[in-house]
Parts: sequence; C-alpha cells; structure tokens
Amino acid sequence: MNLINALAGGDLPDINTEVTLTVGNTKWSGWQEIRVTRGAERCPSDYDIGLTEKYLDTSQLDIMPGEPCTLSIGDVKVIDGYVDIYEIGVGTGHQVRIGGRSRCSDLVDTHAVVPRGQLGSCDLVQLAKQLCTPYGIDVVTKNITLPSTTSDRIIQIFNVTLGQTPYQLIEECARYMAVMVYDDADGNLVLSSVGTDTHASGFAEGVNVLECSVTYRMDERFSTYLPVLFSVQNFNDFDNANAGNQFTPLKDPGVPRYRPYFVVSEQSYNGQFLAELRAKWELQRRRGRSQAVRLVCDSWHDRAGVLWTPNTLVPVHLPALKLPGKTWLITDVTFSKSAEQGTTAELTLMPPEAMTVEPAVQTPFDWQVQNDLASTAGQEQA
Repeated sequence: MNLINALAGGDLPDINTEVTLTVGNTKWSGWQEIRVTRGAERCPSDYDIGLTEKYLDTSQLDIMPGEPCTLSIGDVKVIDGYVDIYEIGVGTGHQVRIGGRSRCSDLVDTHAVVPRGQLGSCDLVQLAKQLCTPYGIDVVTKNITLPSTTSDRIIQIFNVTLGQTPYQLIEECARYMAVMVYDDADGNLVLSSVGTDTHASGFAEGVNVLECSVTYRMDERFSTYLPVLFSVQNFNDFDNANAGNQFTPLKDPGVPRYRPYFVVSEQSYNGQFLAELRAKWELQRRRGRSQAVRLVCDSWHDRAGVLWTPNTLVPVHLPALKLPGKTWLITDVTFSKSAEQGTTAELTLMPPEAMTVEPAVQTPFDWQVQNDLASTAGQEQA
C-alpha cells in the first residue's frame, strides 16, 4: 500500500450515515439539510437541521423548544442535549428548522450560583464536578495528570464574581493545570490535555479531499520571545537591576527578521518557571496557529468507521499546500449534508503544539508570598 492509500484508507466500509433526532419516544429522520459541529476549542457542540414536517394537528408543534434530545449518525450518538430553536415556515410545504446544543450549553449560558461566594480548596476535577452537579452533567477526564503534590494540585480559595458562568470558572481554573475544556457526544464536560489518539486513516490530496486551504501567517509570529515577570522596569540606574525580572529568551527559527516580543507573566509566585513556560507557550501556539488547515472531505468517517473526532491526531498528505506526510490534530469538525453539496465533513487541522493551553497560576495568598520571600532570603544568606 502506497503512502496516499495508507493515509486516505482506501475504500470505506458500508456505514450507516442516516441522521436521527430523538425527542422523547419519537425518532425523526429524512433531513433535507444537516449541520453538526463539534470541537476541542468550543463548548457546547451544536446542530442545525431542516426538513419537511408531516403532522396531523397543525395547531400543535411536534417538537417543543427546551425538550431533551439526542442526535445520532447511524447508531453513534454525536450530541446529547436540548432543542433550542424550532422554526416553522409555510409555502409549498411545511418547512421546519430545528437547532440545538449539547447539555453543556447550560454551563455556558447560565450564571453560577455559589452560596458562600467562594470556590476552591479542592482539585480541578472536584471543582468541575461541584459546578456541574446541579445541572446533572458528568465530568470526564482524558489523558490529564494533575500535580502529585497537594500544594500544586489544590486550587486555592477564590471569590466568585456574580455573573460568571460555570464554564468560565472551570475553564479559568483548568488553565492552572494546562487542561482543555470541551464537551463530548454524551453531553459530558471533558477535561483533557492535547490528544494522543490517532485515526485509522486521514486525508490525502486527490483521494478523499474535495477542497483544502492553508493560511500561512508571519504577522503574529516573532523572532525572540522574552519572558519577564513584570511590565515595569525598575531601578534602571543600577547595574543589572532587572536580572530577576528577565529570563532566558526563546528563539523562533522560522522568523527571518528581528521581531522581539515580551511575554509578561505578572506573577510573583513560581515566577521564573511560569514566565519561561508562558514564553514557550506563546512561541508554540503562535507558530502552530500560523499554519491552520481547512479542508473538506467526502466522508464523515475514517476507514475504521469512526467519525472524525475533535482532539484526535490524523495523518495528512497535502503537497499542494506544502504539507506532505504530516500528523496533525483535528481541532474542529462540521458534518454537513445538503442536496447541493451532498455528504461532506469540514475540518480544521493544526499542529498539536497549537493547542497547548496557556499556563497560569493562581494569585497567591499573603502567607505564600512571605514564605517565598523568606526562602529566597535564606538562599542569598547561604
């Protein structure tokens, strides 16, 4: 088997691609138009479908907004959530459009109710479960490793601002652990690092790719990333006054001219480690996102019959885009079906490093600052 066939996977098995919306005990199929979108950088997943409705009593809606529903492709569930929108139009027939999102939509739309106004003193998974439990949403972890020491693993107590959503609170805390937050096909909230699973086949130009494009950018990349703790340079009249504020710069060899960029950490706790980690994140993320690929393929599945899945690696061979023999990450996928376009999947692919989560650290308590200063003073005296 040559490289292209190995990537694209040859002939696909006979796969059921019928899309079914289940509301209550009723299953709806026979859609005229379908769009289902899932991603590793979006929450919640959503869908929009259109059909010709057939009903006996025109005074009643067959589907009511707010009803629980599941959307499946064949026997595989892709969204577990709710009906958000039910739109009816009358012309040559009864045209209906239905839109909805996964169960995690409640985490994004609503405001967190925290009786004492504070969260923390627990790890990330426990905090996420605490915020998701009132909504009946489970928390699933994938390939994450929390710090082994209690001091690094436990999220410090912090105040919750009225109007913050559960998703905002979870996502902000997840950054402390470099963890992504999105939803899965069962409507669960997923805490995950960059995916390591790989699809059985991928995308090859001239085989299963209908169209593709890549945008190479230099305007958001820099030659040198300079990690610093603070944006203000103090005591410039003294020799080497800012030695404790500036650390080893990082170079991007792909940028041909002088383009310096200060990465300001604005953190005193765990300062040098976090500042250098943020500079590395800035370099990797900007380099990765400077070459995002958008492609449209002729199938919703890989050769093993698995739906294209966000946060999953996939082999790519697109020589016309100067991307031969790569293994990139699916960051976003939209399954579509229409009379004009047929059945297609539109995907966004990026290098895995483009999905690295921004490192962050919690604002320390005063006693932590004092301990850190005391430790530093002791080292200087020694």
